[in-house]
Amino acid sequence: MLKLITATVTLLYLISFSSSAALMKFSFQGVITGVENTEGAYWDPTSIVGASITGYMIMDTELALGGREEVSYYWWNNIDSDPGALSTNFDIADVNYGLSSQYDFNAMYDSYVTDEFLEYGGGIDENGKPVADHMGLRDTEQYEESSANHDLFYSKKFSFGISDIDNEFLTDFRPVPGQSEPQPDWLQEYVWTDDGSLNNGKSGGGSYRYFETHSDLATNQTSRIDSTLTFSLSQVTAEQITAVSSPTTLWFTLSAFAFLLTRSRALKTHLH
Repeated sequence: MLKLITATVTLLYLISFSSSAALMKFSFQGVITGVENTEGAYWDPTSIVGASITGYMIMDTELALGGREEVSYYWWNNIDSDPGALSTNFDIADVNYGLSSQYDFNAMYDSYVTDEFLEYGGGIDENGKPVADHMGLRDTEQYEESSANHDLFYSKKFSFGISDIDNEFLTDFRPVPGQSEPQPDWLQEYVWTDDGSLNNGKSGGGSYRYFETHSDLATNQTSRIDSTLTFSLSQVTAEQITAVSSPTTLWFTLSAFAFLLTRSRALKTHLH
């Protein structure tokens, strides 16, 4: 059932993108390596460290363009005041988490609060030495809600990066019409793996930080959560996907999901 729910969430993410967008799906899998509960407790380290993490980030490559080539072997793009290029979904110990682009635009302030960071690199440095092929993505979601009784704010930050000093798995920057500087080839497909052996020239990992502050104005009580988990990666797969924009397709899929959920409950009732 978790796989079915995850598939439905994936569909909803795809529908949120433009039907003409060139989309990439960066699927990843790894292991939770640590938890730091700075304030409050969002995760129990004793139960989550060592658990597997699987998921994906979906990138609208048209919105990812426009960064700058810092040097001939490093490119970056800080998407701050423009529409976001990323959405994220992942599972840890049978619990699903997600960051979408839904709250990138803050209507209260009439501005974007995207806070995404894309980086990409490889090649030869100014001293003629090889630079490891590497790429990294950071997605952020912020939400703020106020009423007569409470104030709520939360921020989610998910990021990961991979590199390989011995193998070239990324292509060099390329010119793109309409862009003043060379851009990464985000549309390339590859499979990056790390078997965990020593001195293999590969590294991959990331983090997820959840911050929340909630004020109950009636009682004048405020609670906070500030937790960060870290993980290592064993595999990242980049593949092109197609956006789903048809409302009919959405309705059919949600109907099928409801039907399967009902059948599943009925089967459990029958078995008991």
